[in-house]
Amino acid sequence: MRKLLILGFVLAAGGTYALAAEPTSTQATNILPGSPLIAKQLPAPDVAGDTVRAYLDAASSALMAGQTGKAQEALEDAETQALDRSVPYNAGGQPVTDPVVSDISQARQALGRKDIAGALNAVAAAKTASGA
Repeated sequence: MRKLLILGFVLAAGGTYALAAEPTSTQATNILPGSPLIAKQLPAPDVAGDTVRAYLDAASSALMAGQTGKAQEALEDAETQALDRSVPYNAGGQPVTDPVVSDISQARQALGRKDIAGALNAVAAAKTASGA
């Protein structure tokens, strides 16, 4: 029984270490094809709500401040919010054709190329397309 208890403690401590050792980055990473397979943990964006607009605003602010890691995370969160939709059960595999999603994708691609101006332009286009 004592060995089992010690084994459990060692496994729990190892799991905690693995979580603490997860790679982190403040810079945008793992966006374009050919990027490392393991994505680094990015800092949480500063958002004032859980809407596409709030995440796009956070992405703009982060891009202007040179915080590309926060910008990437905000763009990913905005895209997740924009992809939330209801479709008939047989249409779930069809890609989304929403211009907001397309603009967010373009912003992420520009960020992956380190094209901050292009990312800012695509975020502005996404804001316009969202009607907000």
